[in-house]
This record gives sequence, structure tokens and C-alpha cells, in this order.
Amino acid sequence: MELRKPVRVRMAPSPTGDAHVGHARTTLYNYLLARQHGGTFILRIDDTDTKRNVEEAETGVYRGLRWLGLDWDEGPDKGGPHAPYRQSERLPIYHKYVKQLLESGKAYECFCTPEELEAEREAQQEAKVDIKYSGKCRHLTEAEREELRAAGRVPTVRLKVPDKKIGFHDLVRGWIEADGSLIGDFIILKSNGIPVYNFATVIDDHLMQINQVTRGAEHISNTFPQILIYQALGFEIPQFAHFSLMLNEDRSKMSKRKGATFVGQYAEMGYLPEAMINFLAFLGWSPGEEVVDEIMDMDDLLEKFSLEHCSASNAVFDIKKLDWINAKWIRRLEPADLAQRLVPFLQKAGFIGDDYDLDHLTKVASLIQERLPRLDAVRDFHYLFLEPEVPTTEIKKVLKDKDGQAGLQAVIAATESLPWQEAELETAIRQTQAELGWSTKELFMTLRLALCGGKVSPPLFSTMEVIGKERVIRRLQAAAALL
Repeated sequence: MELRKPVRVRMAPSPTGDAHVGHARTTLYNYLLARQHGGTFILRIDDTDTKRNVEEAETGVYRGLRWLGLDWDEGPDKGGPHAPYRQSERLPIYHKYVKQLLESGKAYECFCTPEELEAEREAQQEAKVDIKYSGKCRHLTEAEREELRAAGRVPTVRLKVPDKKIGFHDLVRGWIEADGSLIGDFIILKSNGIPVYNFATVIDDHLMQINQVTRGAEHISNTFPQILIYQALGFEIPQFAHFSLMLNEDRSKMSKRKGATFVGQYAEMGYLPEAMINFLAFLGWSPGEEVVDEIMDMDDLLEKFSLEHCSASNAVFDIKKLDWINAKWIRRLEPADLAQRLVPFLQKAGFIGDDYDLDHLTKVASLIQERLPRLDAVRDFHYLFLEPEVPTTEIKKVLKDKDGQAGLQAVIAATESLPWQEAELETAIRQTQAELGWSTKELFMTLRLALCGGKVSPPLFSTMEVIGKERVIRRLQAAAALL
């Protein structure tokens, strides 16, 4: 099915925290559709759930999406022809349409108390019948309503739900339908004057001319009451597409209320935005090719993304796959770019201050680039910046009956007057190894333990060059003294 033109899509998160990864995936898909078709991408803040809204969380949403490189054409911070873009600022608009439905007889005031509604639900459970509102306020007379108001009852407003099938063609899943007789008359305006999510969303999507509502599968159940609201108001119904449900690795649903991770946390953990975009794109979509290159940038996605190749099957958020993609993207970076991205992680670890040498950090980045799964893993290379603790017991195990002090002093003598470059260091140290009569393992492992505090490091001679002559000589002298 062809998309309606011009394409107008939106993302409408509630400001209850930083941008969630589920929001980020849906934002990405909407962004791609808008950019592919020369359309418009709108960011709207659905903040009618006042109990769950978090102060300044809206800023967190902006920060997370912009970190990913996903920008919008209209929104609360940018304005646009359909402002305001915060639902809390649009209450008079919603009240206008509630009044229209009341006057047309398609909605009615409900004076049932929470206690009465709960008792009704419990009775339906005991009778083992479908649980829905009975509609007992649907036929109240005006006199009865006035009497209830006089008694202090503050009404909600409910939509009259017709006893019929409700269906729509989903651009990802095909035809989906529900039985309206099982839904019951539902609330569209709460007693405090705040519209419910489904009602406010329909009004906003209509007025903002959204013609493609593309979102996660958890919203399929919301689509049926939304269609009923569209029909009651005589609005054109947009096209719908519901992407796969995103699951944790244990196959539980990812949810903010379950403490699922937010985009900002992935940034703090050292994932690249390019890798995150790449990973999220494949959580519910594939290019439909026999041989798939799983490393794609935004240009690749803009060329290949389509709703036809989105899957209805659940997508598992596989952190190992994200790590693999992230490592691939780290290896794609120019060393100078990687060095710049490492700066905040190095500063957080206390390895550098504000007066860092970017040229030196670029050499460090080039040395460790192939070994970084995430940017925060730079902390594992502390020995490139800080003096390590020398494990003399380990050195003695490696050397067995060899004179470790004499060996380290020999290396110092062979290297301290050299130009401090990898090739010269390797030549001199290998010659010293031959003169000492030691095996490669004995000498190289001893040097690693003395210089890095462990048996594993990037290539030894490159590491020595990056650590620098002064530090290398000092560390070798300290290790020799311990031996």
C-alpha cells in the first residue's frame, strides 16, 4: 500500500524520563520515512499524564534524540504552523471537541464513582462475563444529571461505542479488527478536565495533519478506540503501522516502568550514536536481501528502509549484538575523531585533565582502537596514563631462575639513548633478548608486567612508544629495584 502524500509523521513521547530505546527506534523509523519522501517529521510532547511527568524530562528527550542525530521539523522547541506542541497547552482545543461530541449525542457524562466502577468490575469477574463499563449513565435524564451534580458528583465524559466490528489495514501487519461490543463506552475526558491519551492523540494527529501513524506494537490496542473517536468526529482516519514489540534478552517487555535503559545511559556507557542507530534499525526491520551487510550508516538506511520489510515478530534487544556493532563502528573512526570522543571518558576516569594533548591522545586511540568494545572500556588501559602496580610475584613466575633485575637493566641500557619509535625499540629489545639468552615469552612478558601491570596489552613496542621514554625508563627502573 502506498503512503499518503505529503508524508507527515510524528513522535509523541510523554516526558517521564530520558528518551527510551523504544522511543528512539520508533523515532528513527519515522525520521527515515519523512526524509525518504520529502515529508515532515513532528515532535509532540504528550504530557497529559501529570502524575508521571518528570520535571525537565522534556530536555532529556531532546538530548537523547539529538545525540542519535534525529532532528525534527516542528516541535515545542522549534514551533510550527500547528503550535502549541505540548498537550498540556492544548486543553481548550480538546474541550471544544468534547463539547461537540456531547452536543451531537455521541458522548455523555458519567457520574459513576471509582468505588462504583470497581464494584461493577468485581461483579463481572464473579459472573465470568466480559469486563467493560455497563453504560448505566448513558441514558440519564437532564434532571438526573443535575441532581448528581448537586450532590457533588463531578462527571467524566464517555464516548458511545457502537456495537460493531472495528478494523484497519496495518501497513506492517495487514488487516486487524476488534469487536466493539467487547470494548464498552470509554472515558475521553477525566473528571479533572484532562483528556485521556487516546482522545488527545486523535485531536492532535488530525489538527497536525498526521497521515501516517507509525509506532510500536504496544499501541495496537489503542488504535481501536482511536478509530472510534475519528469516526465520531468525522475525521479522516490516518494510515497505521505497528512495528515489532521490543523485548529484553529474557523476552520480557521493555518498559520504562520496569527500569529499562534510556538512550542517555547508552551514551554514558560509551556506545557511539552511529552504532546505536545501526542497531536500532535492525530491531524490527531488515533490508530483505540474501546477503546483509549489518553495518549501515544513515545514508544506507535512507536508501534501503521500507515498511514492507518491517517485521511483526518480536525483536530481542541483544546487548552482545550491540557491542559487536559498536566495536565495528569504533574501528571505522579516524583516530583523531576517536580520541576526541574518548576525552570525556578519560576525564571521568581521572586519566587526564582539561589541559590534555590531543595529538598524544590520537596516538593512544590508534593503539587501542582494535581493542575497544565501548568508549568507557578505555579505563582498562589505565597504564597508558597512570603508574601501574607491578606484580613482582608474577614476574618471578615468568622468569623462574632468570635474573630479572639484570634483564630489565639491560633493556634500559639498550633503549634509553634510542629515538623513541616502535621499529628502533623492537630491534634493540630483540637484540637484547638474544644477548640475555631469554625466550621471547620471558622478556616480553616481563616487560608487559613491569610497564602495564598485567600480561595483556596492545603490541608491546607500540605501547612503549605511546607510554613515552621517560615513563618507560622510570617504570623499568622501579620494577628492577623491586626485583
